[in-house]
Amino acid sequence: MSLKIYKQSIGGGEISPSMYSRITDPSYSAGLAKCRNMIVEPQGPVVRRPGFSMVRETKYPDRKCRLIPFTFSATQTMILEFGHHYVRFHTNGSTLMNGNVPYEVATDYDESELFDIDYAQSVDIITLVHCSHPPRELRRYGALDWRLVDITFNTSLTPPTGVTATQHILQSATYKDGYVRKYVVTSCNLDNSEESKASAAASVICNPYGDGAYNTITWNTVAGADHYRVYRDKGGIYGYIGETRSNSIDDDNIAPDSSITPPIYDDVFLTSGGITGATVVAAGEGYTGPNGEVTGITLLKSQTWAIESNIKSWNRGSGLNTFTQFPATVRDIDYNYLYPAQCAIPNNLFEYIHATVEIYDAEGSGVGATAEPIYGAQTDVFYQPTGVSEYSYYPMWRPVKGVRITNPGSGYKRPICRITIDGWPEWSGRWTGVNGKWTESTNRLKRYTGEFETSVSTAGFLQTSIRVTDTTGSGAVLQPVFSGGKLTNVVIKNAGAGYTKPTATLISNYGSGAQISLTVANAGDYPGCVSYFEQRRWFAGSRMRPQYIWATKTGTETDMGYSLPSQSTDRIKVRVASQDSNRIRHIVPLSQLLMLTASGEWRVSPVNSDAITPESMSVRPQSYVGSSQTKPVLINNTMIFASARGGHLRELGYSYQAGGYITSDVCLRAAHLFDHHEVVDIAYAKAPYSIFWCVNDIGKLISFTYVPEQQVGAFAQHETQGDFESCAVVPESNEDILYVVTKRKIGENTVRFVERMNEYIIDKDEDYLFMDCAGTYSGPAKTEISGISWLNGMKVSILADGYCVPDQVVQNGKITLRRAASKVHVGLPYNSDIQTLPLALQLQDLSFGSNHRKNISGVAVRMIDSASILAGSSFDDLYQQPTRGRETPGTPPKKRNGEFEVNIAASWTDDGQVCIRQNAPLPLKISSITVTCDVV
Repeated sequence: MSLKIYKQSIGGGEISPSMYSRITDPSYSAGLAKCRNMIVEPQGPVVRRPGFSMVRETKYPDRKCRLIPFTFSATQTMILEFGHHYVRFHTNGSTLMNGNVPYEVATDYDESELFDIDYAQSVDIITLVHCSHPPRELRRYGALDWRLVDITFNTSLTPPTGVTATQHILQSATYKDGYVRKYVVTSCNLDNSEESKASAAASVICNPYGDGAYNTITWNTVAGADHYRVYRDKGGIYGYIGETRSNSIDDDNIAPDSSITPPIYDDVFLTSGGITGATVVAAGEGYTGPNGEVTGITLLKSQTWAIESNIKSWNRGSGLNTFTQFPATVRDIDYNYLYPAQCAIPNNLFEYIHATVEIYDAEGSGVGATAEPIYGAQTDVFYQPTGVSEYSYYPMWRPVKGVRITNPGSGYKRPICRITIDGWPEWSGRWTGVNGKWTESTNRLKRYTGEFETSVSTAGFLQTSIRVTDTTGSGAVLQPVFSGGKLTNVVIKNAGAGYTKPTATLISNYGSGAQISLTVANAGDYPGCVSYFEQRRWFAGSRMRPQYIWATKTGTETDMGYSLPSQSTDRIKVRVASQDSNRIRHIVPLSQLLMLTASGEWRVSPVNSDAITPESMSVRPQSYVGSSQTKPVLINNTMIFASARGGHLRELGYSYQAGGYITSDVCLRAAHLFDHHEVVDIAYAKAPYSIFWCVNDIGKLISFTYVPEQQVGAFAQHETQGDFESCAVVPESNEDILYVVTKRKIGENTVRFVERMNEYIIDKDEDYLFMDCAGTYSGPAKTEISGISWLNGMKVSILADGYCVPDQVVQNGKITLRRAASKVHVGLPYNSDIQTLPLALQLQDLSFGSNHRKNISGVAVRMIDSASILAGSSFDDLYQQPTRGRETPGTPPKKRNGEFEVNIAASWTDDGQVCIRQNAPLPLKISSITVTCDVV
């Protein structure tokens, strides 16, 4: 039974042998058993992959290197060649040169670290991170001016120095002190994207509530600062009171805004040589002491009170004496009379006086101390001569003669005691001028002279500190923790930097015997991944803190400052709480931020907010697959990443039905290309076709044509004379161009090259390039083509002015043509092969052709702009299609468009497969295949 079987599409790509029995699967009818050095177009045809032209040999032929793309714009792109301790730059198939040598930037990345580098680009800057190196920026200042610099986190601005605070108050003000105001100042740049840490505090003793009172704060100019912010202490927090471009500001009791505070900076990534551990070797004892209790209050000065009367005269025997000054009440010692109130002072006068004692802390945070006044008694009344008569005296009272502590409180650094008289007795006598309530408001009992002045003493504090000494390091700040009078722990507040053999000494005014051992980090705790999202630069996944996430302040790239209380624009520092401790390997910005670890995928999103802030950040698991170290790539709103185990590529995208992100295996139908291998590099080309390129650990290059909205996903594998080791894609002209690193055996030498894939769309036959590691001559026609020494001793394919020239071996860096040509391509040949899947037929016995012998007697191939091909029932028995038709002699063969038959030898086989090959450096594009088959 003879049948013609039409394969209308071969756009399913290469199918795994495990799928050969799945003939009802939609991909089977369009799939291929082999698709080698062919690319699947989204519309269904397969087209021969373009060849690679040699850009330059890598610096070290015996060391691997990695390609990283740099895209400033559609017209300014670069391929960065990261090798052992260097970076080179390539663009449009050429290398950036500095005179006669490639332009390089020195690095300290070892060969073994290259594929663990993560990167993120922002305009002219590429951020590079690796767990063994400080985060860095590769900055482009000019074509031959690239600089690799360590990132200085936080701010480059220094805080102002020489900060002082001075009180201004009217001289007539009764109280000029009683309060301590503290101020700090920060310096800011023009757009407020940088703000320095706070200056040293300046304090002033003042009375901000006095008449005409205000404080003037001054400071020195800071280089690079545009303006300054001033903050005042309120309850232990410095709140914002104003900003100015001058070097001073007046505080007329401005209410501090405690929601805006000076930034706090710390050592985010534990600089190399920092102290990472402090162990208590000996706890010691006796580390107990006072805690700022109030121990004594001494009344240094007291108020003196007297009676004021509206009677200004009195009569003593022979005449009238007049007193016009206050006080008017006089005691006549001779007659023992009190004029004008001619009566004795009652013994219980002081029982009717009431005073209030207040204790507050002008500097610290002392609380709890209370005291009560010690009142005067009748015996404490004294008399001051009037000067009018030797027998006349003013009677005076000191209502409070001391203070008694009732509760010592704690935490007081500079306690102040204030005494206020707020209760007076009622009094009536013989003279109506002094009748009524003796109060200051009714001018009866009134302060005559003096003020209350006290001296308050405290018990002091247990004062401890840890002194770190070292010949090289500095900056470490350690805080001791005590319990029961013993040292129990040491908290590292700042790790410092540059330490080699530091020693720690506990200094204390109480206790002894404690000993501390310090551990120094050999390297800093640096992040392993980086990205940009919502105007922040994000970092994650250090070695010592594998599940931590850090993000800069909003609108900045280096500011890791935070505030107390926290603000929505502060830096973010969060630990992802998960079941395991796998390091965060990738940060991927889609519509939401995604984090990938070796065991799962996490979504970072805001809660009750439009943007991620320190208060609104939520981290939720999405799936538990896990990602390898290979950097993922994005297509539209989805991501393709290499799984941590199994070697497969997976897609991750948002699902409205699931309410989150889900993953799927895109390699399921071509698992044989990935099983038991590891994907080491991935790149994505958008134009002219949507293709993912990936390199695996055995040197194969795999293409994945992927258009998810059209359910198109097709794989093909690509081989060359050597191994592929890295790949990257950048836009050049109207296409996205693939660059690769290849490792080849040239003669007896192992050589590595950076190579560039040729464009897909070619207008002229002489511009076709279907060979690898190729070089091109373009100029006056000649027969001897030289300058191809990198291919010495290699058999090469040649295309001269669009003609196929017989292969030659390169000798002394040159080849010789029989006929002069003006455009010649020379490179390593490669075969482009496709093989159809085993035939599946709808037979009456319902066997679908299984266990039936098949005889392929004819093949018809629909080709587009193609050269002649070889075809047969196996790659060992191929037949050449005629290479020329009726073309004019002396012109290249015309490209073929349409369906063409290939006469092949009939052969009975079990599978009925057809093999097609193109081994000449010419194009090939096949859209369908029709086979003539006999089945028995």
